[in-house]
Amino acid sequence: MHKKQLAIGKAIVCAILTIMISANGMALANETESINRNLAISNIDAFMTNEIERLKIPGASLAIVKGNQVAYLQGYGFSSPDGTAMTAQTPVVIGSISKSFTALAIMQLVEQGKINLEDPVQTVIPWFQLADKEASKKITIQHLLNQTSGLSTLDGQVAISQGDRTVKEHIQSLANTELTFPVGEQYQYSNLNYSILGAVIEEVTHKSYTAYIKEYIFQPLDMNNSFAGPIDDINETIAEGYQTVFGFKMPTKQLNHEGTVASGYIIASVEDMANYMIAQLNQGQFNGTSLLSANAMNTMHHPASFAGHDTYYAMGWEVNNGVVSHNGWTENTYSKVMLDGEYGISLLINSMDYFNLNEYEAITSGINKLVHNEEPAISSGNPFIKYIVFNVVLLVILAYIVWSAYRIFKVKNPKVTMLKGIFILIFNVLIPLLILLGFPKLFGPLSVVTLFAPGIGHLLFLIPLLLLIVGVIKLSIVIVKLKKNTFGKSGVI
Repeated sequence: MHKKQLAIGKAIVCAILTIMISANGMALANETESINRNLAISNIDAFMTNEIERLKIPGASLAIVKGNQVAYLQGYGFSSPDGTAMTAQTPVVIGSISKSFTALAIMQLVEQGKINLEDPVQTVIPWFQLADKEASKKITIQHLLNQTSGLSTLDGQVAISQGDRTVKEHIQSLANTELTFPVGEQYQYSNLNYSILGAVIEEVTHKSYTAYIKEYIFQPLDMNNSFAGPIDDINETIAEGYQTVFGFKMPTKQLNHEGTVASGYIIASVEDMANYMIAQLNQGQFNGTSLLSANAMNTMHHPASFAGHDTYYAMGWEVNNGVVSHNGWTENTYSKVMLDGEYGISLLINSMDYFNLNEYEAITSGINKLVHNEEPAISSGNPFIKYIVFNVVLLVILAYIVWSAYRIFKVKNPKVTMLKGIFILIFNVLIPLLILLGFPKLFGPLSVVTLFAPGIGHLLFLIPLLLLIVGVIKLSIVIVKLKKNTFGKSGVI
């Protein structure tokens, strides 16, 4: 009798559990269905398809979350030249969004009591040293997180092309790097700040940055298609990146960025980024797992350093009128995450177009408007007209250089005057020389310009160099002629 009652009791308990699970499942399904209805999926899909075609984007993937639910996941186009489809599971290099992962890791270590935000970097990394030894002692972990260390944007850009070494070797190479502002005085977005934080993580945990991120962020968030280095992608699923060369999309290989992963080279799928956004929107919680306390997560999102245009830098995030976001671009990928109210949007693109970066930025803004039931601004313009203009102008200049070089050797007894000499001095010598000397100020470091804008970037350096060479030769001829004889000989130089 007792066994019979026990069996009946078990059956009742099982029935109750089944009903509860079914009810929860129905509620979850209803909630997801409600979210999808509110999102107007067809409008989002149409907007994405239009922008991908208009911008000639090879492949993209989009994730939208609401609260603690994934509302939309979709891949578009292809992830490689062989036509492999881009899906929500396709990993893409996410650029500077990596900084938010590094900041999260630092805040985990702070909560564990292993470091403090006010700690000088040298208390954690005794070998850390910049050119100014006294200033090096003053830089704290907080300064690095908020981009106020005094390290410049320019030096951070140069570092992008110098990541082919270990994290420690990369940071040790900064021994001669100068600060451009006193420590803590001025916001300057610099990749170096977060590369140094990568070294802090390695020094404190005695693990590689890659191993730490995998164990304490990727695994708790079920980010199964995410890597802190391409070597971990044993199935070779990472999307191949494309660059825009003279207006044409071309697949390219990335450089080795082992030493700069913490500042810009984490790899993730948009499905995994959905889980990451859920944790960010829900005060560090994901599926019952606490990645970080609510207080620490709020600290990460708190505006700290004024960056201009109503935007503040927090910790690996930018904050503008309550919207928390960060973009990321490498030599051949683009990404953006936006957290606005209860919604999170993540966009990954396996191409980069330096001259149409604002067009890429507008995609996420447009999706955010659709999510909030507003009409996005839809451009009908051709973003590649500027490339046509660039190409024509560059071809004309190159043709002029070739023509000038030809005339140097073909025109006999060229006519020279003082006026011609002054013209050559100004337009063929001084202006090209100023462009070459001021190249980093005008366009950015040469290594970065040619990395992010191949073709046009190379010509921006090559053209003034050729003009200078031709100009020096022509000016030498003028000087010799003016010294030797009188003006008025036939021919024109």
